[in-house]
Amino acid sequence: MSIQIVLKKLALSLLIAAGGIFVSLPAQAAMVGTAEISNSMAGLELNQAAIQQKREWIHQQLLAHGVSPADSRSRVDMLSDSQVVQIHQKIDEMPAGAGIGGVILVVFIVLVITDLMGATDIFPFIRPMD
Repeated sequence: MSIQIVLKKLALSLLIAAGGIFVSLPAQAAMVGTAEISNSMAGLELNQAAIQQKREWIHQQLLAHGVSPADSRSRVDMLSDSQVVQIHQKIDEMPAGAGIGGVILVVFIVLVITDLMGATDIFPFIRPMD
């Protein structure tokens, strides 16, 4: 087996391992006490009329952003009261499609590495390892 084949297999293995690291994100879980839940619920508006107005407002915002009326209504109806309040308060701050720059960067790096290995020929300025 030539050194080039070994290097290509090693680079591919490292690429797959790095991809696995980027894809799997660590998660943490902990017990939530009753006091924490009651404290977080204390600031919520429990007035059903106000909640219904906020639901209708969210529905109108979804319609304005191109969501079909049936999908918008079903999505809003599935929200809990606390989610409705949170969305109503922070709808302008919520990222829609945020993080796409990171995805593009990862795809670019993968394509550069595969060009270096000789598996693809996308970028003419990159010469594969011989």
